[in-house]
This record gives sequence, structure tokens and C-alpha cells, in this order.
Amino acid sequence: MKAAVLERIGASPKFKIKELPSPAIKSGQVRIRNYASSVSPVDTMIRQGKAVLASAGLSNQIIGSDFSGRVIASKSRLFKEGDEVYGMRPIIKGGAYAEELVIDDDLVVLKPTNLTFLEAGVIPLVGLTAYQALFKVGRLQAKENVLITGCTGGVGAAAVQLAQSMNAHISGLCSENHRAYANAIGCDVVIDYKNQQIPSGARFDLIFDAAGMYTYSDLKHHLAEHGLFVTTRGETNNIKGIVKTAVDVVFEPNMKFVFVKPNAEDLLALKGFIERGQLKPHIAHTFSLEQLTEAHRLMKKGGFVAKIAIDIS
Repeated sequence: MKAAVLERIGASPKFKIKELPSPAIKSGQVRIRNYASSVSPVDTMIRQGKAVLASAGLSNQIIGSDFSGRVIASKSRLFKEGDEVYGMRPIIKGGAYAEELVIDDDLVVLKPTNLTFLEAGVIPLVGLTAYQALFKVGRLQAKENVLITGCTGGVGAAAVQLAQSMNAHISGLCSENHRAYANAIGCDVVIDYKNQQIPSGARFDLIFDAAGMYTYSDLKHHLAEHGLFVTTRGETNNIKGIVKTAVDVVFEPNMKFVFVKPNAEDLLALKGFIERGQLKPHIAHTFSLEQLTEAHRLMKKGGFVAKIAIDIS
């Protein structure tokens, strides 16, 4: 099989296409011919060596989490050869930047019938993160007021659509040039985070920091009495932010982290949202496996909305 191998970690992305043996399959697993994957911020963190558990001491590794493809071998009672599936490999294991992969059968489900393989390949990581943040951690209820930072990124855009399915009133933070997209996916109020302030009287039942740019202390005055602040990482881009985040975690019970956990139950829930038309993937750019280095450079550069897709077909 063909795979994009990360020969070394570092700030400059460098993948090399190699021919590797097909991965071995065990009981309770399926082997998948993988047609699509994606690039997410966590993939760039792993590639740069910032995710220690995922990359420390490893070389010639295959990273990537999202996959979408067809079962070509099965040792599972749940799937048969030919099934079209999608899912997410655990972040610390990776393996999705390859033509074939093996996955436990509790981490994969049948692909949404109304999506192409490429569309399905950009959904799992961002969709699961948003779903678990809103419903598992944030306990979102119908018609609540929600603030979503980074509302036009992969996770943020998924969160906006999922919150809209609950008839929530959604305020989104993004840059001014992404305002039209934010409105199009369901934001009722769009705030330019560079040049505008959140209205002083605004109170939210749930604040989801999908951008991972804020601490509880930054936004707590905008929480309703029993509101929750859920973040993907808190403000950890500088020492001051790391200290503030650490203090908030210890002393603020209304601050919660979401750590995405791939599982079939939540993938099936996403499948339902997708097939009902309540969650739609948006692809900003598509690259081939051979262009993975360029895809990671674009992720680092930023300035786009939605997702980067990797076409492995």
C-alpha cells in the first residue's frame, strides 16, 4: 500500500510517499481501503512534535485520524467486505494518511449515505469534537444561548450546525472576512473578534471555545448563572495564558475541557445529523496524498474557512 510517511517531526512539514506492507488484521477488526482523510490543527501539532504522547521517540510514522473508505477484509461480526464506512483513528495512533488501515470495529460505522467518500473523510474528528463538546460536556438544551469562538473553522462550523439543530441562538466569533460564511452556516450574530467586543450585556448558557484561544477568566462575565465554558485547550499559546488556564481548571467548576474520544455511538449520532441535513461538511481545499506537505503548509498559514481534504482515491 501507499502511505505518506512523516520521516521526522519539526516545524517544516515533510512527508515522503512510500510503499508499505498492508497492515495485519486481528479479531474484532476490519481492514479498510481508505479513500479520504483530512488535515486538522491537531495533525499539525503532532507533526511539529507538540503532542508528545503521539510523536515522542517515533520515526517513519503515519499520522492522520480521519478516514473514509470501503471494507476489504473483516474479522468482525459487524461489517462485511464491501461496506462503505467512515470513522476516526485515535489521535495518538494515527495511520490515516495511507491507502489502507486497520481499525477496531467499535471505532467505525457505515458512511452517511448522502456523502461522498471525500466529504465523509473530513467529518469525524471535527464532528465528534463538536458533538461531545456541546452535548456530552456542555449539556446543551433546546433554545439556549450559545457563543462559539472560531465559528468558521472545522470544529466551530460543525458546532454551529449542531447547535442550530437544537434551535439555539448562536453567536459566533470569527474574522470579518469570514462573516458571510458564519451567517450561511447558522450564526444569528457574528462578532469580528479583532475589531468588535462581545456586547457587555450578552449572557450565554454555553460558551464553546472551539478556537482554543480563551480562558474561563476571559469570558466568565458573559456566562449565565449556571452557564458552562467548554474549551478544546484554553489559552495555551503563551506562558500567561497557560498559567491562567491552569488556575481556572483548579478553581472554576464551570470550566470544562473536551478531549475527543472516537467511538461508534457518537459516529452514529453524527451520521443521523448528516442524513437529516443538519450537518454538512464544507471543504475549502483538496489535496492528493502526494501533496500532503503542501496541505500542512496551508493549515499552518491559515486564512481559510472549513476543512482541508486529502483525496487518497
